[in-house]
Amino acid sequence: MSADPIQAPAPPDPAESGIQVLDRVVGLLGLLGEASEGGAQLSRLAAGLGLSASTAHRLLAALEHHGWVERVEGGRRYRLGTALIGLAGQAAEGTGLRRLCRPALTRLTGESGETTFLIVRSGLNAVVVDRQEGAYVIESLTHGVGGLIPLGVGAGSAAILASQPPAEIEEVLAANGVRYPQFGTSGVQVRRRVQQIQQDGYLLSEDSLISGLAVLSVAIRPAGHNVTAAIAMNFIASRHDQAARHAFLGLARQEAARIEAALALPGSLPRPSSIGVP
Repeated sequence: MSADPIQAPAPPDPAESGIQVLDRVVGLLGLLGEASEGGAQLSRLAAGLGLSASTAHRLLAALEHHGWVERVEGGRRYRLGTALIGLAGQAAEGTGLRRLCRPALTRLTGESGETTFLIVRSGLNAVVVDRQEGAYVIESLTHGVGGLIPLGVGAGSAAILASQPPAEIEEVLAANGVRYPQFGTSGVQVRRRVQQIQQDGYLLSEDSLISGLAVLSVAIRPAGHNVTAAIAMNFIASRHDQAARHAFLGLARQEAARIEAALALPGSLPRPSSIGVP
């Protein structure tokens, strides 16, 4: 009896191949987002996604052609390109949340002289969708509008995580656990901060990941809307005593309440299932 003929492997499904490429591109953009303005080397990007250097280089070249990626340090490193700034702005305005919250950020910065942020959730991450600069330049983990960090890292991001259901908090902590050390923290520390926010209803602390900074944040949780966001403020700790800090916190809570009341009005924002991308 003759042996069964050896069948040639089926050719790859073009749709499946396309999805694989898309997943890799998204993965590269995510790694570059974590790398901040200093960028990342090709070898690190390839290793982070389990790709060969040639495959990673080919994908990066395509992204560079569209302006989504650019080279730094004489072409040895890559970072996110300026073309993404326009897309980020369009996404931020897409729900109208940034437009609604901007007067609140402007008032807070005007009253305090400090930099304020509007943070929203995006899956396992938190993204800065608006920022009002204070009277002096201040360092932040997110490096401005469009900055992305793991959910739970940073003041506004921690306030957002603390507002989630218990089971979801556990899922986020488990999924982001390996990423937290890259930002100088750990799952244990994030959990501790989340529990403190849940107990107090806000965050006001000098326990910042950037030395010398104090932080405060208040979650925005309007009834009837699928929005997950927070107002945050960073300032040099030595500039303000406890009385001033609590005054800023009171202002931030008032502004969050105003936003929540505005969102409760009919037609204030559209109601798709992904507002705030929770």
